[in-house]
Amino acid sequence: MPDEALLVRRLGERGLFPQLFVPAETGSTNNDAKEYARTGPSSPVLFATDRQTAGRGRQGKTFVSPPGGLYMSLLLPMPHPPTGAVGVTGCAAVAACRAVEECSALPARIKWVNDVLVPADPSGAYGKAAGILCELTENGRGLYLVIGIGVNVTSAPHVDGANFPPVCLSRPGRPVEPETLCACLTEGFLDAARDGFRFSAVSDEYRARSIVTGRDITFIRNGVSREGIVTAVNGDGSLSVDTEDGPVVLDSGEISVRLR
Repeated sequence: MPDEALLVRRLGERGLFPQLFVPAETGSTNNDAKEYARTGPSSPVLFATDRQTAGRGRQGKTFVSPPGGLYMSLLLPMPHPPTGAVGVTGCAAVAACRAVEECSALPARIKWVNDVLVPADPSGAYGKAAGILCELTENGRGLYLVIGIGVNVTSAPHVDGANFPPVCLSRPGRPVEPETLCACLTEGFLDAARDGFRFSAVSDEYRARSIVTGRDITFIRNGVSREGIVTAVNGDGSLSVDTEDGPVVLDSGEISVRLR
């Protein structure tokens, strides 16, 4: 698990003092955060581990979470519902890219809507280094946002049929300290929260990091698979796609997108 004392120090170096839970392992840090929200915390709460036994991804998919990764969730009290789930995830993805670049010196890109990619090898091919899952929950008295992220730090699990092969951030001679990465991610997510998760504030950067713009994709919506070309990332984080039946807009986290 992350070294709790070192993590407290790394957070403190950035002026961050969230309530902190660092279990040796857990089923899912997002589940832990949603359960803790029932107690009604009034300030951010951070959950971090290096192994999940029941990690979750989007659309109910399993998120493989072996040792060698950083799995963390930040629980945030929300004074009002955030505007646009896709935009919130987009803000978190930009913050994650910044943290990855700061801690690993690897260039980071985004596959819509929630995957962070880094170079897999010297050829320039990209692999998946992290996945993000944002969820809203409430306790009957207040609303909370959970920002969860799993990052391959020192190892990358094998995932059958992955659009981008999993890769880790640590490279020979360039180790990544998980405690520093966790603190950097926490700072980025808190900055996005203070800014109200305004996607417009990071939209240009998101577009510059997008790996799908101008590319052929296959997307699944409402169980139907279609093909098209991504023409733009819009101001709310949605995708504009040209299909043989005309233009469509993809604006839901329930839509699955793969490059062709």
